Amino acid sequence: MIFRRIKVHIQKENWFAVFIDFIIVVFGVFIGIQVANWNESQTFNDKEVQLLNELKNEIKIGIDATYWKANAYQQVTEAAIRSLAVLSNEVDCEPDCWMVLVDFMHASQWQDTRISRSIYDEMRRLGLPRNRTINERVEAILAQNEGNAVIFDDKPIYRNRIRQLIPYAAQRYYWEHCYTYVRGVETYSLDCPEGVSNEDAFQIIKSIISHPDIKLHLTEWASNLATVPDEFAEQNIDALEAIAAIDAELQRR
Repeated sequence: MIFRRIKVHIQKENWFAVFIDFIIVVFGVFIGIQVANWNESQTFNDKEVQLLNELKNEIKIGIDATYWKANAYQQVTEAAIRSLAVLSNEVDCEPDCWMVLVDFMHASQWQDTRISRSIYDEMRRLGLPRNRTINERVEAILAQNEGNAVIFDDKPIYRNRIRQLIPYAAQRYYWEHCYTYVRGVETYSLDCPEGVSNEDAFQIIKSIISHPDIKLHLTEWASNLATVPDEFAEQNIDALEAIAAIDAELQRR
């Protein structure tokens, strides 16, 4: 319609009308581009808000996972210390050799400590979050987590050795009665019923003590575990700061 009108004005040599129509066309195109840009910007903003909420949830899940794994590793550490006392002949297993055997198994437990970062990685691919503080807070979590996790990249040698020394039947009973895994949370029982006789447990422990390298491997593993509680606590402090930064950004929106 507008172009037909311009053609008519040109034929009539009404240059002022042609100029006005031209301005109308340019202005219309400009407004159309601005509206399209605004819609695209609004869509991008909405996408960022959605991802920020998902990132917040991902961090919360990481906090819970880290908390439960810290508790589990604390139990592993305590079992390792008690087991080292037995290996050093500082403690006799009598009268409850079964629970000493359980401690040897508890001390062999291992869990991957890395937290999920899939939402954050997706956001970085999109150039998000645009809030620098959020980026710094999340990067601090991930750096702390990676530093913690790299220690556990390789399963401890002790884990393999002790499970080679404890008979299959005793281990099977242990998994059925002294260990639970529910919704990603491992629990190690210190009050599970006796799985083998006290005499059989005594003989197994005797063979473990006589193994030339078992104490060395357990000492190494216990040393790696020593700093876990404090490092996990620092990681969760970083995580709470990241959530606070995300909340502040969401409120601003």
